Amino acid sequence: MTHMIYVVPSLKAKEKLQSEGKAWAESQGFTYVLRHQRTIQDLMDEYGEDFLVYSSRGPQIDRPEGSHFFSLNMAELRIQNLRKGQRDHLLEALMGRGSSKLPITVLDCTCGFGADAAVASFGLPTGSRVDALEVSSLLEAVTSWGFSHFIHKKDDVTAALRRISLRRGDYRDYLLSDEGPVYDVLYFDPMFQRPVEASCQFQPVRAIMEHGGLTRDLIERALQKARRRVVIKERDFRQLCRDFPEVTLYGGKYSRIGYAVLECDSWKK
Repeated sequence: MTHMIYVVPSLKAKEKLQSEGKAWAESQGFTYVLRHQRTIQDLMDEYGEDFLVYSSRGPQIDRPEGSHFFSLNMAELRIQNLRKGQRDHLLEALMGRGSSKLPITVLDCTCGFGADAAVASFGLPTGSRVDALEVSSLLEAVTSWGFSHFIHKKDDVTAALRRISLRRGDYRDYLLSDEGPVYDVLYFDPMFQRPVEASCQFQPVRAIMEHGGLTRDLIERALQKARRRVVIKERDFRQLCRDFPEVTLYGGKYSRIGYAVLECDSWKK
């Protein structure tokens, strides 16, 4: 269900920033309203969860627990490591065995903050395409703004962000539909829905997260939908290995997370 989204300026926004926020809100089909010195609690009392605050950092989700605005987060370090010639386990998982240098098409089904999509767009072979889905309207708005407006100090990073196409949508609807683009790789980060209490960056968005669980049936459907492989980011692969013994695991020996890769060819035989 689509909710009306309201955009309000930050408390100290000057006229130029207010005009910028109003123009962005109108371009997205959102409703721009004046702040009138209202506090975050005042805004929540009036609009519930359905508002964004437009600041010098772009649209942000403001809650008593904190604020979330677009940034590269851990993608920044990962991109720096790629420049140094270091490996990135996500890229290896997306490319699959042999890591061919041929371009691929990827759908990030649970885009969230956009860090993995950014790394993929930056690091995959030239000519690759990264599209993304995000089910939360507010989070999609913030991340989409970042992909289209955030300017990095390195032009190639900015260009990588601009190449990502993000739209609001539920990956379950995409998987169960008969139509839509066919991608080489479908990527899922189901742990994004799981509480990560030690990570303060998740707290402002916890209340609006709506990602459903990635069930065995949905994984099987993804294997039918993708051309080459399905990649799943996880912490605990025990159940996945029981359901899909042919899975290949990527990740560092001491990393808290890893990537499970299911090749479509082995599934469809």
